[in-house]
Amino acid sequence: MAAIRPMKPLVSSRADDPDAEDAIEKFVVTLGERIDALQDSEAGGDLSELAERAGALATMASDLGYEPLAQVALALAYACQSTDAQAAHKHTVEATELAARIRRGHHTSA
Repeated sequence: MAAIRPMKPLVSSRADDPDAEDAIEKFVVTLGERIDALQDSEAGGDLSELAERAGALATMASDLGYEPLAQVALALAYACQSTDAQAAHKHTVEATELAARIRRGHHTSA
């Protein structure tokens, strides 16, 4: 049986920026819903909707200092635009994992 690796927390590069504090809090609180929406679009095979949601997530993540999530979300949007469902699934899973690390990092940095 494989050992379960603990997920390393992911903290915003803007965590020390008081001007971003409220926006980061709101982003992290709503991140689960955003990831659920990505998963729903991916499971339903709606790559157009998934691309749109992933692009919006990438912009927000980048603006708030979560570059790893922004990069994965951009890769997800590109995969959808290329109609590569397999890559879209891979990047949806990666985004889900990063979201869990972000939530963990947000609580440990508070």
